[in-house]
Amino acid sequence: MKIDERALLQERVRTLVLRHALEAVLDRLASVAREAGKDAETEFLSLEQSLVSAARGLADRATAQKLAVLVAVEDAGTTIRAAFDNAHDRLEVLRPAHLTLVAPTAAVAA
Repeated sequence: MKIDERALLQERVRTLVLRHALEAVLDRLASVAREAGKDAETEFLSLEQSLVSAARGLADRATAQKLAVLVAVEDAGTTIRAAFDNAHDRLEVLRPAHLTLVAPTAAVAA
């Protein structure tokens, strides 16, 4: 394996590990937000905007660097967005379950 290929593979593995770690943190954040009575969706949007903005800031500072740096920053941004998308999807799955529990009770009362 060439050195460039190995470096690229290592970077992809780090990105994958970052994504799984970020998803675990987001799951925990959602749980804590729900326990505190906060809207997890709002917390996620704020955090996502901060992280993506920071990644873009790195890209702006790296314009004099090699293309590889810009690609790595774009990968990080994509990873962050994918993790947040998964977290948003999990929140959406939880909402219908709550609504389903409410609907039969209303139907029985009618």
